[in-house]
Amino acid sequence: MALTFLAIIPDGNRRYAKKHNLSYEEAYRNGIDKVFEVCNWCMEKGIKHLAVWGFSTENWNRSKIERRILFSLFREAIDNVLDDKDLERKKIRIVFAGDISKFPSWLKKRLNCLAEKTKKFSALKLTICLNYGGRAEILNAINKIIRQKLKKVNERVLKKMLWVKEEPDLIIRTSGEQRLSGFLPFQSVYSELYFCRKLWPEFNKKDFEKAIEDFNKRQRRFGK
Repeated sequence: MALTFLAIIPDGNRRYAKKHNLSYEEAYRNGIDKVFEVCNWCMEKGIKHLAVWGFSTENWNRSKIERRILFSLFREAIDNVLDDKDLERKKIRIVFAGDISKFPSWLKKRLNCLAEKTKKFSALKLTICLNYGGRAEILNAINKIIRQKLKKVNERVLKKMLWVKEEPDLIIRTSGEQRLSGFLPFQSVYSELYFCRKLWPEFNKKDFEKAIEDFNKRQRRFGK
């Protein structure tokens, strides 16, 4: 089957900073730039949907300084996209999955602005998971079902309530860690998994193509 939906856990930014004697800000900026590189690679391969984990529910446990750096870089990245003169040509639709209500108001405003600005684009759907956790997503869906007082719940109903409604064909995690850490637990039950030892900012096109090649060699039986 064709690879149409790729999801990535871009792990290893802080280890990259230590390895190369960089500040967290420099490392995270390189990591954000990498996301947009991967968008280009996806479009070259005909992949229609890319999801990346940008900020997890557990990331609130990091220091205030580190969170401030991340939020500032999110603002910088959003402003760069909004100011990009090639935005119309690239036609990347950007959506956000997760509970963004917890973010500062100035950041929420920019996130909503970017989603609105790109909502009609269709060359590639880029889902950025912010304040996302798999357990939080499922609990949020259950609470929606309770509020709507639905009498019968099946997989189709539950899927409609999730932040990410599609199921990825392939999930890549960088940095050598071999777990999903709560990323898309409902959606990933039949996803192929690929673990790359490279730290996220080091992940290059050759690594990307190797992952795609590995996926293409696999047989997906879906229990049949």
